[in-house]
Amino acid sequence: MNTPILKNVGRACGNVGGALVPRPPAPHSANLRLHRRTDPGLTVFITKCVQPRKPALGIAERAIISSALRHAVQHNQILLAAFIVMPDHWHALVGLNDGCTLPKFMHSIMSFVAAKTCVRLSAKGCEWQDSYYETWIRSARQFEYVADYIVQNPVRKGLVAKPDLWDATSLRDRDLVTHPWPWEFEEEVSRSGR
Repeated sequence: MNTPILKNVGRACGNVGGALVPRPPAPHSANLRLHRRTDPGLTVFITKCVQPRKPALGIAERAIISSALRHAVQHNQILLAAFIVMPDHWHALVGLNDGCTLPKFMHSIMSFVAAKTCVRLSAKGCEWQDSYYETWIRSARQFEYVADYIVQNPVRKGLVAKPDLWDATSLRDRDLVTHPWPWEFEEEVSRSGR
């Protein structure tokens, strides 16, 4: 008896209950891990989304994400410059402390957040995006722009009239924010010749 050879089984199909079931094609987020930097001591702008993008993060879910960021600051994983938790995504501008890489930080925070939010998100037909977006901050000008972009997000989306009226923002958790920012940026270091 000839057994057919299944090609690309690991990529195209999953073993669900003992039966091979086709999986939908991987979203573009699968490529987000390519060329990812892992250096501690750098400043990074992070975005993590639910998929599909729809308002699935209510007040309770936003509080969970805020508490996870608080935990990371209090346990010296990160320095925090700004954050916002929106109805379908969250942003944070963080500095990675020694011993904490970006993948390690994101795994830590999202393990907690996903465990606390997955049932509620599933009930709304959503799940967390497999990966995340990051932008490394290279100048003080970029840092200021991104920090303002983050806190102004609910105003731009028409959710509140003033940024400090939003419930899940660094403007309401100022004790988490490191100010002034203690690190130099790559652009300033290269100009100074250090």
